[in-house]
Amino acid sequence: MTDAGKTKEILVFFTGGTIGMSPAEGVHGVAPGDNFDKLLNQLAPQREGVTLRPIPWSDKPSPHMTPADMFRLAREVEAALAEPDVLGAVILHGTDVLVESAYMCDMVIDSDKPVILTGSMRYYSESGYDGIRNLINGVRACLLPIPAGTGACVLMTDRIFAAREAVKVNSLNVDAFESREAGIVGYVAGESVILAGCPLAHAPRRKLRPASIEADVPLLTAFTGMDRSLIDHLKSQGMKGLVIEGFGAGNVPPAIVPALEECLAASIPVVLATRCIEGGVWPIYGYPGGGADLSDRGVILCGRLGGPKARLRLMCALGRTRDMHEIRDLFEDA
Repeated sequence: MTDAGKTKEILVFFTGGTIGMSPAEGVHGVAPGDNFDKLLNQLAPQREGVTLRPIPWSDKPSPHMTPADMFRLAREVEAALAEPDVLGAVILHGTDVLVESAYMCDMVIDSDKPVILTGSMRYYSESGYDGIRNLINGVRACLLPIPAGTGACVLMTDRIFAAREAVKVNSLNVDAFESREAGIVGYVAGESVILAGCPLAHAPRRKLRPASIEADVPLLTAFTGMDRSLIDHLKSQGMKGLVIEGFGAGNVPPAIVPALEECLAASIPVVLATRCIEGGVWPIYGYPGGGADLSDRGVILCGRLGGPKARLRLMCALGRTRDMHEIRDLFEDA
């Protein structure tokens, strides 16, 4: 068969998650159930001339996924997308940290082919199982002319979100995902998947593409009355970077400010995020521990990027450079 006559393929990476889980004998609750083949067998062909290539990558609950796993997954997806007859990739993943794996793919994969991450909120044999529908729509989304620059996407509950903006807002409801203020990339209407303007398609999309990532980057959430003891302990254990989720627009208790300054003096980058789902961090408040005060002291403000994604970005940035100015620059268009 000539290259022109080859069947086009869509890759289906299975990493695990609720989409493949079912009740297990002797287990309280559901667990990985080796259901990937059964799931694919229920999927009707989407379009003549397009086939699905199953890739059983792992069968992990998503809380078992590590940043190293996410990085390896992104690199392997990117390598497979380089094949000329591959149209795109659907990644089946647990929903708990789905948006983090999606954001890792967004930072690492340098390809204009669609990368769609999806999963399910209900397990394989549960009434109202949403996995089949999400998988079908993920495949359909790979057939769309998603504009270059959109990056990796999350598809859940008939909506497509840019990986940078997606956030899980409900632990149980099928409609569990939303976008951080930027709107959706597309949506499902009947049997079709329709683009909705791709609000981020023309935004700068810098690919970090590090050769490796730095694992020792903790994420702390600020709490009222917080002192410096946790930061001092992490520093003594050799952390290489730190992300703090502050209050509001990016403000922290004053007692931790000296500890953050000591981290910066030791060339340990500190990134500030917010506990809030929307709004992001901004240099507004100049009192000790306020966002403007911290920025003036050298703390990196991550804009509208949430804490878990800011941590992954800092891991990737430290995998590229240890220069504080270059790391700050890598957060400019985060």
